[in-house]
Amino acid sequence: MFIHKKQLLHKILFFSLLLTFFTIGLAQQGKLNVGFDIDDTVLFSENMFVHYIAEYGRPINYDWINTNDKNYSVPIKPTIDLVHYFWTNGHNVYFITARSDGNGNVLAEYLTDILGYSITKDVNLFFMPKEEIENQRFTTKHRKMNDLNLDLYYGDSDTDIIAALKASVHPVRVVRSSASLKEYSSNYFGNTQNGVEKETPFDAKDLEIFYSKSVGVFGESIYPIVWDEPNE
Repeated sequence: MFIHKKQLLHKILFFSLLLTFFTIGLAQQGKLNVGFDIDDTVLFSENMFVHYIAEYGRPINYDWINTNDKNYSVPIKPTIDLVHYFWTNGHNVYFITARSDGNGNVLAEYLTDILGYSITKDVNLFFMPKEEIENQRFTTKHRKMNDLNLDLYYGDSDTDIIAALKASVHPVRVVRSSASLKEYSSNYFGNTQNGVEKETPFDAKDLEIFYSKSVGVFGESIYPIVWDEPNE
């Protein structure tokens, strides 16, 4: 019995060392795990959310949202090109959204259509809704970033950057369209439309300074994309 246990320990040690060498080998290959947000990063979905709120009010039903990207959302071409760059060069690409996962398979199908390769819910597309703590809503994306061992995360909102920082992932801010910046200004370098309060200290001129320096308020890199916004 003692010999059997000893042999078993040797086998466990062998396979542990083998796994360690395999992991080191992957790391030395320089293969990246890259994450992307969805709304205002991969998809310009502003018109869809505006339509839903005007038609149905709040709260937002994400079962409806996830089935209607094909009708209202527009791929943001510079980000799509960046996704293709990482994926075709052999890196792992994941999508992490704060949307709820109702009908998430439909969103996966739409992303598959526009990207040209398979996107599958809970494989390379993940839904991480915010959670409420003491009457404030906070991101949960950092948990999935840790699970996936991400190296980079591209997102447009403050919460995307905060999630990446909490997960020790390099954050990259994707510059929003002017339409989304106007609609969601309170979650972008503070409220750039009205810089008068302590929690929203930056105005539009400050935002341009951040852009020119390519470093955001959290120390994140800024990815200044240029693309033709769809007409309303």
